[in-house]
Amino acid sequence: MDKVMRLQALMFLLLSLLTTSVNSATRSDLDLAKEYQVKALFLYNFANFVEWPADAFADQSSQLKMCLYGAVPFGEFLDIVNGVMVRDRTLQVIRTTDYSQIQSGCHILFVGIDHHDQLDKFFKDLNHLFVLSIGNVEDFARKGGVVNILRTTDQQQFEINLTKAIENGLLISSDLLSLARIINDR
Repeated sequence: MDKVMRLQALMFLLLSLLTTSVNSATRSDLDLAKEYQVKALFLYNFANFVEWPADAFADQSSQLKMCLYGAVPFGEFLDIVNGVMVRDRTLQVIRTTDYSQIQSGCHILFVGIDHHDQLDKFFKDLNHLFVLSIGNVEDFARKGGVVNILRTTDQQQFEINLTKAIENGLLISSDLLSLARIINDR
């Protein structure tokens, strides 16, 4: 199954789960669940459109680690893709509030809302080589993150700090870059 078909199947599965799980939910709960689903899809899609160098992995069979650090309310939507293949690696979704679990290495790191006030210290202390760091707070990409998911009045968008991505050794697909607002700050 090619990448597009896998993505369509995943989106159908997520939408099916969302529909059944929020059948009796209020309208605002449904809107919030949809927003979480969209953010989860963004993270999963980023994994498919970013390439890591061979040095980012211990060996050919190493997993692609997606770490959700702190309060990440849409983490349950990403549990669905835990164990799926992304390119030639198995995706491992790690949900944790323990800083030591992310210090050992993540390829994709989403920083939860409860850690946004610590971002400056966070980016100084953690080795971000080969890490696609993702957040959803104003100026996340300007403070040292690679991708920032933004909420506009009617949709989710994202910005990419291309300079930081290159410094981290990541190659981002031109297809993904064409959809993003590009920031070239250090």
